Amino acid sequence: MLTLHDRIHISALVNGNSMSIDSDISAISGDAQSTISQDTTIVKEDGLKNGEVKTHTRTTSHIQRYDKLQQQEAKDILLAFLFVVKYISEEQLIMWWQHYNESDVLNFFLVLEMCLHCFKYSGKRNVSVVRTGEGDSSKVKSKKAHTLPARMNPSEINHEPTSTLVIHTTRENLVASENEVHKKQQAILEQHLAKEVGLITLDCMGLYCMHFRKNLLNSDGENDIMKKMFDLYLTFIQIGQSENLFKHVFAALRAFINNYSVVLFQGNAVLCGRLCYELLKCCNSRLPSIRQESCAILYLLMRSNFEFTNRKGLTRVHLQVIISVSQMLGNIVGLNNARFQESLSLINSYASSDKVMKGTGFPGEVKDLTKRVRTVLMATIQMKEHHHDPEMLVDLQHSLANSYASTPELRHTWLETMTRNHVRDGNFSEAACCQLHIAALMAEYLKLKNVQNWGAEAFEKISSNIPKDEKGLKLDVGVQDVQYTEYILLEQLESCAGILDKAERYEVIGELYKLIIPIYERKREYEMLQKCYQTLSQNYGKVVDVNKSGKRLLGRYYRIGFYGQAYFEEENGIEYIYKEPKVTSLSEISERLYKQYCDKFGQDVVKMVQDSVPVNQSELDQKLAYIQVTHVVPYFEKNELEDRLNDFEQNHDINCFMFETPFTRDGKVRGNPEEQWKRRTILTTSYSFPYVKKRIAVQSRSTIELAPIEVAIDEMRSRVGELEEAVFSRRPVDAKRLQLLLQGSVCVQVNAGPLAYAHAFLDPVLSGMYPDEKVEELKDVYREFLKICYSALQINGKLIASDQQEYQEVLRQNYKKLCSNLSSLFGEPLWPHDETGSFDRNSTGLFSAVIGASLNSSTA
Repeated sequence: MLTLHDRIHISALVNGNSMSIDSDISAISGDAQSTISQDTTIVKEDGLKNGEVKTHTRTTSHIQRYDKLQQQEAKDILLAFLFVVKYISEEQLIMWWQHYNESDVLNFFLVLEMCLHCFKYSGKRNVSVVRTGEGDSSKVKSKKAHTLPARMNPSEINHEPTSTLVIHTTRENLVASENEVHKKQQAILEQHLAKEVGLITLDCMGLYCMHFRKNLLNSDGENDIMKKMFDLYLTFIQIGQSENLFKHVFAALRAFINNYSVVLFQGNAVLCGRLCYELLKCCNSRLPSIRQESCAILYLLMRSNFEFTNRKGLTRVHLQVIISVSQMLGNIVGLNNARFQESLSLINSYASSDKVMKGTGFPGEVKDLTKRVRTVLMATIQMKEHHHDPEMLVDLQHSLANSYASTPELRHTWLETMTRNHVRDGNFSEAACCQLHIAALMAEYLKLKNVQNWGAEAFEKISSNIPKDEKGLKLDVGVQDVQYTEYILLEQLESCAGILDKAERYEVIGELYKLIIPIYERKREYEMLQKCYQTLSQNYGKVVDVNKSGKRLLGRYYRIGFYGQAYFEEENGIEYIYKEPKVTSLSEISERLYKQYCDKFGQDVVKMVQDSVPVNQSELDQKLAYIQVTHVVPYFEKNELEDRLNDFEQNHDINCFMFETPFTRDGKVRGNPEEQWKRRTILTTSYSFPYVKKRIAVQSRSTIELAPIEVAIDEMRSRVGELEEAVFSRRPVDAKRLQLLLQGSVCVQVNAGPLAYAHAFLDPVLSGMYPDEKVEELKDVYREFLKICYSALQINGKLIASDQQEYQEVLRQNYKKLCSNLSSLFGEPLWPHDETGSFDRNSTGLFSAVIGASLNSSTA
């Protein structure tokens, strides 16, 4: 028999390392062009000159390599191995398995697995015919038509003296015909060889399973030989076989399930899950016989699980089937709905006609399982219908994830699918949220299992969405298959840190490590603690950098409304807040949505509503699909701003947004300051941004109408806020931005800029028309405005070059005129003293701002 010691020499040819099947085969085959040795090689001299003694010389010239085999050579060796295995007696084979160690037995089955891959039938179109000679050299020529002109091609048809019509063919046609015959013959040979290799492999597996049951069940099936045996069964299904061989494969699988059910239904659920996944793919086969066989085995798997639990349920198979279907859909495995539904019906019929199982809860459990699978399939059909709409697609995936809220493994599967989609589209904040929800799911599971004392509530400071979604976990009977541990949770948390870094949400990473560090401290893993603190140090360095530069952009938000029952159906009249990346402009998102829905409904029916005026659906054309896009900004009450001091805090974990619509009482959009009203619309979403999806439905809305003097107060507060941000928040001060703001602020035109509001509402003649408290409030805002303008002028004077002194003087004179105008309206002096500076905000703070030191200031 072929010696198989030392990795049976076959694997020794594969560089002597344990590798994957694909790498083994490629290594055995070698590279046909790899004939040049990279090392010096000893070469024996062919001849002797003048009685010289034979010597060895070293050379680096073109030397034939012997460490790798070409593909045909590898096949020849494997065929020799298969020949020996086929014709050796069963007793000798069993004796060999008994005398050699587990590693050699494992290598034996590894070579069989290599054979399945190496001799798999790839189809007739992939068969190549290699001709060794020209064959028949005789040439068939058509006879020349003597009556035709010399330059005309003769006819291919010749009328012979007999009554038979003869069609002449060319040499090329003969060669092509011969090639086709050879190709068919070669294809038949390869089909038979693939089948023979499969049968030999099945015989060996069956023989081993019969005589070495104890070895296979060692450690409850958690051993390398059992895993390899299982891999071989799945390899048969994965690489595809002939219908005839599939019957033998399925028969062997049935025997395996009956004899080794403990491996599938006890301990780790991985093997059961992999088998369910492959069988479900076969349930979608185009061949009816394959579908029927796979349905029969899947039914046997359910029944065996039911019997294994003493007829209490088929929890494991139920769970793994749902997980497998979800994985198939997530991995975009094309499912034919009709064929798959037919397979589900066949499984149901097996259950209802099984006389042994009547009177038990088994038929009902099978029916419930197939019903759940059908529900998932219907959701998938909807996904296909909305494949053009990435937001709708993620919404459907999210609804499926929520439907599995009490089943961690299934929820985990869909959250992973959403993560992949977000990463593909560059939505790292949303991808990070998906991963954080998975981590919270694990933590909640471990808490309910009493492994640790904290769960999803520990993520509250990271995102208020997480406890809301993940606290609903319930440990039903199916959860026993989940293999979450504290170590897996740690890996997940560290994975979250990596994707949060890509999302530039560095501040959240600090909160995340407050969960990681205590675990390492308890385990006394000081090296990991060192890495954690190094990561935190680098992370907070990034926080300092982005706060100094102010260049981090965490997204922009838009209110999107859909109108048109005939087109949007369930979405008709619903408003969403969309989170768009970086600085996506209004025109960009409008163009994207317009193109997206034109592709779906047609260009003639989609109409974009450009303004933010409330839409009256009764006035809309029912034949059109309307989309309204409005830019919105995060909205906070005054007390909230006391806790949200920086740009990150005002863009993280937010669920309240605002947009404003100017109007006048006479119907115009714009008017004079004393006529100008403003409608402020505040929208609240059901979840906070960022979330596991890019859009969230608006849960509530409120509207506030600002009277003209309130509009003036609001506008002046906004201007003060912009100046304060330019002066005190940015480090270093942006001189260009500061000068632009100063230019617009110290303008002395009566009908434009700050003076326009002052003359409209603070003129003693007109101020009596407005509430006294509003007038005083506006005066206070103007006092703050003059103070910050003074500070900005002082800083600008320190920053400008010598050639801009004239420009600085112009700004200063305009500021004096502004103060003079406001002083006359207020009836009090407002110009600060040049030396003492009565509007000096804080001399130390001002100096710090100029030199670039950090200083916090509240934003209005």
